[in-house]
This record gives sequence, structure tokens and C-alpha cells, in this order.
Amino acid sequence: MKYSDALKIYNQGKPAWCSPRKGTNDYKAVLAIMKGSLKSPKKASLAKSSLSKASLSKASLAKSSLSKASLAMAKMSSKKPSSKSLLFKKANVIQRFLKNKLIITKNNLDTRVQRYHLIKKRLADIKTNRCLTKKMFGNKRGYTIDGIVNLEKKIGSDSVNASIYLTSMPYLLGSYPIASKLMKSTANNESETKMNTWITENLILPKKSKHFVIMYKATKCPSSGSPAKRLLTGERLVNYNELCNGDLSSLMKTDERNDEMLMINLAYQVLIAVATYQNRVGYNHMDCHHGNFLYQLNTEASSTGYYHYVYNGLNFYIKSCKYNMCIFDFGLSVPMSKADDRYVFSDYYRILHAFVSEKTMGWIEGDVIGKINANMFMIKSRVQRLMAALLNNGSADMFQAIIDFVFKDFKPENGIFTTDKPANILNKIPFIINKVEAYPKIDFKNV
Repeated sequence: MKYSDALKIYNQGKPAWCSPRKGTNDYKAVLAIMKGSLKSPKKASLAKSSLSKASLSKASLAKSSLSKASLAMAKMSSKKPSSKSLLFKKANVIQRFLKNKLIITKNNLDTRVQRYHLIKKRLADIKTNRCLTKKMFGNKRGYTIDGIVNLEKKIGSDSVNASIYLTSMPYLLGSYPIASKLMKSTANNESETKMNTWITENLILPKKSKHFVIMYKATKCPSSGSPAKRLLTGERLVNYNELCNGDLSSLMKTDERNDEMLMINLAYQVLIAVATYQNRVGYNHMDCHHGNFLYQLNTEASSTGYYHYVYNGLNFYIKSCKYNMCIFDFGLSVPMSKADDRYVFSDYYRILHAFVSEKTMGWIEGDVIGKINANMFMIKSRVQRLMAALLNNGSADMFQAIIDFVFKDFKPENGIFTTDKPANILNKIPFIINKVEAYPKIDFKNV
């Protein structure tokens, strides 16, 4: 490269033309541009000048923005991870992967599984008996494990059983890819951890269902030892879960509650999620309220796309929408073999209150368009009547009844449910709702 060409590049974005004298730092920077090795001089040059992003070429912008992102994320932790894993040495490769695959095409089942494998590798350096270390993030109290994960922001309020922290991972683009759930190390909470692991490994990773939350890892700090002495009992068991966008309760506080097609679609999704947990996993949830159904933004949403399900040999299809619903928090579960029919049926009925205004015995605060509220109330009432009719029938199949008298029969013209095979099926592997493999043998304290 000629000196004059290098000088033009050097002066891009400067308020006035600069012709540096020989021997000065600026002159050395121009020479470095000529030689194509501007690693250290470029940093000094950027620090002194006020280059605008518009003045940079696409190639230089990509390199510059990546460098700034790496620096910003490194400052989030006072010490870098102690691991010498190649994953840390190849942070730039990981960042590009995340940017291209996980942020642009954020939440569909394929990219959720890709994200699991990437984050799982990053968490592999954390031993399962590792304890959290308390740390301040600005003026907020949080936790870290060697800077590999930083539990920075508590979301929601503490419950009896757990607290949730938005969690960052230095060197990864995306602010908070993990929601860490801190719990007491009780037998019941450990059973829930086992359940999350089973669901992740047997349903989500093989892409057999999309209606559950991925768990990346769990750690359990031992009750004795120096680190444990500095932690409360509710800080010793941690589940590192996939981050969702919110819960059904918060979604119903937005104007989405006045979108009729969306409301019906979401109601069908949560009923399918309940059916999958009961029939595919083999457990009665026992706590189906609107805080235990989380939603994710669904990037596969389209006017022609459908998801393929199978139940009792029936192939049916549910139209995609902009939210994917996931059932969560299994701490009160009971095996279906020991469950009372009243509670089995109640799993379906109770959650439908989340779609109805409190003015008509539902849970939605605020106004809902009258026609929409009437339709959602009608769905809830149908399920209630089915529950009453089937309660004394020992061989009753509640979800089959919901398919026959709600999915098939309630406003079939809306196209949300169909048994006709559509042209655009989004999941290559059908989501089978019936039992396929052996149920997990996990005991909860409720049994």
C-alpha cells in the first residue's frame, strides 16, 4: 500500500486533515497501516480520535465493534475465569456464532438446542459442587462463580421456594442468556432439578417438544466448608435455566389480551403443554397458575406455518404465533399413577382462568374486549363441563375430550387447529404427546 493511500485511511473520520511528521506516533500509525499490522497502534489511534461508525468500512466496523464488545463484557467481572479452556481463547468465534445464530434467529427449537450446546460447554468448567461467591454489580448484590457466570440482577420477588437472577456470561454477546434459580437444598428441590434435567435431555434436545424450559446445568454447594458458611440455605442449590421473555401473567397485562386469535392460540398451547407433561412425562403438575407458564418470542411465527402434534394416533396441527408457551416449576408434581382425577383435570381447567377477565371470574386485571373475553370464558366453561362429566369415569381421557370438544369444535373457521396436513410444517419431528419412553422415577415430597 502506498503512503498516500495509508494516510487517507488514517484520516478517515478526523475533523481536519493530518499530515504527521516523521518520528511521531501518528507517523508510525500510518506506516503500520501500510504494512497491514495495526494491532497496537490502532488501539492508541482509536482512543485519541472520535471516529464515527459511519466513517468506517463494514470490515473495520465489524472488527472494531467486536473488540469494544469484548472489552465491555470483560469489565463486567473483576476477575476473568480461571479456566484455560479453548472456549475462552476462541471468544471471537463464539461471539460471531452467537450473533449470527442465536440473536438474529433467536428462539426457535433448532437455535434453542444450538444455544444449549454452546452454553453447556462454557459451563463445563464449573464443578457441580461449586459454591456461589457473593459479589456487588454496581450497587446491586449478586453472585459469581469465578466470573464464568455472573448472577447480576434479581427479577421478581423472592418466593418461599426460590429467587431468580438474570445471569451474564463474559465473552458472550447477548446481555443475559441465563436465568439462575436459587433454592434451598431440599429433597423436593433436588427432585425438581432432576425433572428439569430429564425433560431437557429426553424432550427438548431431541426436539420432541417445545413447551418446556431448558436447564443448562445445576450446582449444589455442600452444607459444610468455608464457602458454604458465607451462604444462606436458599443460595446453595442453583439451576441455570434458559431465559424466557416473561410469564403468562405479565403477558396478560399488555394489550395482547385483546387479540382474539392470539388468545385462543396461547390457550391451546398451554393445554398442550399440560397434556405433554401429564402423558409424555407422566406427572400431574398440581400448580398450574399463570406464573408457571413462561413465554418466549417465537421467530418462526408466520401466517402459514403450523406445528405438528400426535395424540392417540391423531395427527393435528396448531398454527404458529409470535409466542411459544412453556410449562415450568414442577415442585408440587405427583406421578400420574398416584394422582387423583380431580387434580389431573384441574391442571387443564385452572390455567384457563389466566385468559379471562377478573370481572368474569378470571385473573386478568383491567379491561378485555367483551367479545374476546366471552370467547375465552366459553373455552374455560367447556373444559369445566368436560371435567364434571368425566370425573366419575375411571377410564376418561381429559385431553382427548379437549381435542374433540374444544380444539375441533370451537370456532374451527379460525384455522388455529386443523387435522388437514398444511403445506408449511415447522417441526420435522412431530411432537408426540402420548407416552413413548419410560417415565422418569422422581419422588416429590407430596407423594
